[in-house]
Amino acid sequence: GSGRGSYIWGSSVHNIRIERLWVDFTRGTGKKWAGFFSSLEESHGLCVDRPAHLWLLHHLFHNALNADAQQWADAWNSHKVTIPGEKKSSPREMFTFGLLEQGPRGITQEDEANNVAQFGIDWEAHRNPAILAHHADNNPQDWHADHPFATFSTPENMSEVVVDVVDIPNCPFTAADCAALDNELAQIVDLTSRDMAVRKLVWKEALSLCIRMNV
Repeated sequence: GSGRGSYIWGSSVHNIRIERLWVDFTRGTGKKWAGFFSSLEESHGLCVDRPAHLWLLHHLFHNALNADAQQWADAWNSHKVTIPGEKKSSPREMFTFGLLEQGPRGITQEDEANNVAQFGIDWEAHRNPAILAHHADNNPQDWHADHPFATFSTPENMSEVVVDVVDIPNCPFTAADCAALDNELAQIVDLTSRDMAVRKLVWKEALSLCIRMNV
């Protein structure tokens, strides 16, 4: 929780379990949308330096992206997890039956680890090349942890995650114009489709309409 000062100190192998989740999310949802936005920028007129383009991107796809992320989270919470010595259960089942069996509870004192250096390491995930490659690509600074000539003896970064706040540009249209844009776009393309090729067409048609509306 906030203010606890928790952090992981030492080899990045202690982060492997969360890395496994990020690999799954990237494969299932993140990679699809990243490729989609890159394609719009490379071949379909998206200019990320123009506030109006960012507004249109947000207007068209914010809800769809959130829906995809929520669908992935729901599926992940229902998938079976293998835990040594226990039957396979989903995260949702573990939470629900844990409340029934143990009762509601807060944060408790953890048992002292016999081997601190290896505490919490998921060795199975640590031997997975795909997970390790994903971690290396997204955490290039972690080579310091095992480097024999590193010049520091304490963690460079603690448990702070800095999230840059991105201001969504104001709508360049009046409310009436925005409604007209949505209505006309709905007559041209299927706005409910989850096919990325159709969504690409949604962007192209919407951008074309916006250009004509500002002439």
